[in-house]
Amino acid sequence: MNALDELLSLPAAEKKRLGVEYTPPEIAQQPAVWVKAADKIVRNRQRIHDFLVSAGALGDREAVVILTGAGTSEFIGNSIAYALRRGLRREVISVPTTHLVTHAATTLVPGHPYVVISFARSGNSPESLATFERVRRLAPSARQMVITCNKDGALAKAARADGQSLVLELPEETNDQSLAMTSSFSTMALAGVGLCFLDAPEAFHDLAVRLGEGATRVLRGYGDVVRDFAGLPFHRACFLGSNTLFGTMQECHLKMQEMTAGQVACRFDSYLGLRHGPQVFVNAECVVVAALASDPRVRRYEIDMLRELQAKRQGCGTLLICDRADAELRGLASAVIELFPDGNPVADEHRVMTDVVVGQMLAVFKSLACGLKPDDPTPGGTIHRVVQGVAIYEP
Repeated sequence: MNALDELLSLPAAEKKRLGVEYTPPEIAQQPAVWVKAADKIVRNRQRIHDFLVSAGALGDREAVVILTGAGTSEFIGNSIAYALRRGLRREVISVPTTHLVTHAATTLVPGHPYVVISFARSGNSPESLATFERVRRLAPSARQMVITCNKDGALAKAARADGQSLVLELPEETNDQSLAMTSSFSTMALAGVGLCFLDAPEAFHDLAVRLGEGATRVLRGYGDVVRDFAGLPFHRACFLGSNTLFGTMQECHLKMQEMTAGQVACRFDSYLGLRHGPQVFVNAECVVVAALASDPRVRRYEIDMLRELQAKRQGCGTLLICDRADAELRGLASAVIELFPDGNPVADEHRVMTDVVVGQMLAVFKSLACGLKPDDPTPGGTIHRVVQGVAIYEP
C-alpha cells in the first residue's frame, strides 16, 4: 500500500481530522471518470458536431475560438489551446474571464466571428456569468459553449436559456467538493480535447483509456516517491513545461500554492523562458518540477536547462515527469516519474491529464507536511471553493 492508498484507506473520522475527505478521492477517481466523460461525449458527438459547424469551429465557415474561465478554469484553456489549434485548424486563443469582464472590448473585434467556450466547475462565480452576458452583448453573433461540472450552475442555466448556446454537462462526480479543483480540471480539459475527435469516437475512447493507464501508474506506483519529495525542506517550487505542458505546469503551481496556503511560493515557466530572468527564483530552498516532452526536438532544449541548473547547483531537488527515462535523465533528477515506461506514450499535447496528477498529489502531501488540511487549507477564509466578493459593474 503506497502513501496515497494509505490516505484513501483511513477511517472516516481520521480523514475529517486531517482534511482529506475529498481531495485524495477526487484525485484518485480521475482515470475512471475520464473514460465515463469520454463515452458521454461520444454519445453526444452529433449534437456537438452540428453546433461547432454552425458556429464556425468546424466546417467551411471559420471563426476564432476563445477558451475562457477563471483561475484553474483559465488554465484549462492555456493547457489545451495548442492541441485545439491543430485539431480544429482554427485560430484558438485562451482569454480569462477575469480579463473579459473588464476588457471584453479589447478582445472582441466588431464584425469578427467567434466561438466562446467557457469552462466552469460550479458555473456560479460572478465572472463566469458576466462574461457570458458581455459576449452576448458585444458580439451578438458569437456562439457560446459551456463545458461544466455543475448542471445546476448559473452559467449552465443561462446558456440553456439562450437559443444560440450549447451546454456540455460532465459526470456529476467531477463537481469536486474540495477547495482545489482536481478531477474537474482534468475532465474539462479532456472534454475540450475531445472536440477534435468528434469524427473519431473510437480513437477518443482509446485516448481516455491510455491517459487513465498513465495516471493510474502515477497513483498506484509513485505515491511514496511523491510523498518523500514533498518532505524535502523547500519553501519554493518552480514548475517547468513546454507547449501544452506549460499550461499544465501553470495549473500544478496553483495547486501547490492553494493547498499550502501560500507557504510554498511558486512560479511556472518554459525551459527556455526560465533563463530570461526568472532563473534567480530557483534558490537553495526551491524544488523544480519538470514535465519533459517526448518529442526529441523539444527535449534537447529542456535537457540543456536541467543540465544548467544542475551545473550551477540550483535548487534542492528536481522531480522529473516523462514518458520513460534513461540513465542521463535519472542523473539529472532527485526523483523520476515514468508515465509510459513500456513505450507507446500518448502525444505530448494530450499529456495534460496525466502530468497534472503528479502536481495534484505533490500539493496534497506538501499540504499535510505543512500541517494543513488539503480540503480546506485556509480556514480563515482567504480563498473559497466558489469565488466570493466580486462586484460586477455595468460597462
